[in-house]
Amino acid sequence: FDQFFNAFFQARPRRQRYTRTSLGSGVIVRPDGYVLTNAHVIARGQNIKVVLADERELAARVVGVDADADIAVLKFDGGTLPHLEFGSSDDLMIGETVIAIGNPFGFSHTVTTGVISAVRRSLKSEGRTYLDFIQTDASINPGNSGGPLLNLRGEVIGINTAIYGGAQNIGFA
Repeated sequence: FDQFFNAFFQARPRRQRYTRTSLGSGVIVRPDGYVLTNAHVIARGQNIKVVLADERELAARVVGVDADADIAVLKFDGGTLPHLEFGSSDDLMIGETVIAIGNPFGFSHTVTTGVISAVRRSLKSEGRTYLDFIQTDASINPGNSGGPLLNLRGEVIGINTAIYGGAQNIGFA
């Protein structure tokens, strides 16, 4: 097991010419490079880059932001890309299985599962009230923000947004 743990946790010196900060996740929702993420993920970003599963880094531009809904749309050029379709969040059922995808703590392409715990939740944060959230017990951590919450058909039904800090596995999309 030592060889396994050293491969993942041993410090490796790297040369970098710039500072890189990863703030969250996103989901490609159109084959021509439109990405949905959270407004708070890009709020302080100066140079926004999208990193794809094949490790390509592509510059992205902000197309639109709705801070009241904590949603942002980005666009990047990368050819025709795989993307996820939207599902409906109008008929969600408590207990329905969901899948959360993101990059918690920098662990890319992390998948967790859970159930819908409640719907139409309201959250207050930094003087704002956010409405109509899906509550889930799928593990959502810092870095998951902006990633998709999927139904079992693989359709996007929410965007992972927040966690309840004083608890375990109370997340919101």
